[in-house]
Amino acid sequence: MLSFQLPKLNRSRALITGVAILALIVVIALAAVNAAATPRSMAEIRIAGWVGALKNDKLTAERQEAQRNLELAGETAVPQLLVALRSNNVAQRRNAADMLGYIASPLTTDALRNTLRTDPVPAVRRNAAYALGEIHAASAINDLQQAAISDRSQIVRGTAADSLARIRTILAQSAHVNEQFVGAFASASSQSNLVYLAAKRDLKISQDGGKTWQTLANALPSQVSALAVNPNDAQELYAGIEALGMFKSTDGGTTWNAINTGISMTPGARETISAIAIDPNDTNILYVARGVWVGTGQVEFYPVGLFWSRDGGNSWNALSAGTSTQEISKLAFRDGKLFGLAGDRVLTLVTPQ
Repeated sequence: MLSFQLPKLNRSRALITGVAILALIVVIALAAVNAAATPRSMAEIRIAGWVGALKNDKLTAERQEAQRNLELAGETAVPQLLVALRSNNVAQRRNAADMLGYIASPLTTDALRNTLRTDPVPAVRRNAAYALGEIHAASAINDLQQAAISDRSQIVRGTAADSLARIRTILAQSAHVNEQFVGAFASASSQSNLVYLAAKRDLKISQDGGKTWQTLANALPSQVSALAVNPNDAQELYAGIEALGMFKSTDGGTTWNAINTGISMTPGARETISAIAIDPNDTNILYVARGVWVGTGQVEFYPVGLFWSRDGGNSWNALSAGTSTQEISKLAFRDGKLFGLAGDRVLTLVTPQ
């Protein structure tokens, strides 16, 4: 009888041992999670309390004091504020984005860019756009440009435009250029720290988000009115040149060639390309908004219309689209549609085929 009972006993012991080991692993794992989630210092405990006060939708004395303390805490408060930026509490997300703007840490740029793109609440997106402007994040230029034209909320569009203006000022200062001479600036989607800035006929290039600059003196044919970078090839640039139409560079701005086949130019007229958009799904497809400045004392802009190219700018065709008495200053894609900004109005211009 014993010879038949021993295997069952061994199996039972093995099962019990296995369960015990599994239970021990779970306990250790839970302890590690709790240890990681638990503040390790009194400073972190205080910051956690201040961040918790951000859940209050009203500006109470407690929240106001918490915000002052978080601003004073600076970088040390960033990790917990980034967690709050993903909170289910709308007020906490909104206030966390606001605080990150006051602290202005470059370490928060990627999280704020994601918030600007994806948060469903306009007030949160607005504060994220504001914070990116305070950080002067060159890597956020593309996100801010898209928000400034295609965001559903006017307050988000306006805040994104304000942040772009602040970034433009900082870039001009760091490049030692008079901001009045800056015609356009653009960053590369594929290399977020690569920034191009056109000032008169010079092209300034920064590889580190605007900290240091290389100058290609007199590389451009004339003053630039619009600038765009191929999202898949940071060395391929398109520029709208005052009175000369469209130009293209395939070597990072060192040399430029005119690409105006199909775009009629009026001799002596002050024609301009006011905006350029590259289809992110097919970078051979381009759209430009074109117009002319008229007058001597009081100069006014009159749109001429939109043109598009299917072959990387080698040839152009006019598009039938709505016009505006105000300059279309930006173009952006969203949900397969092309949107243009005219003043404070967002126009649906064309659905790419």
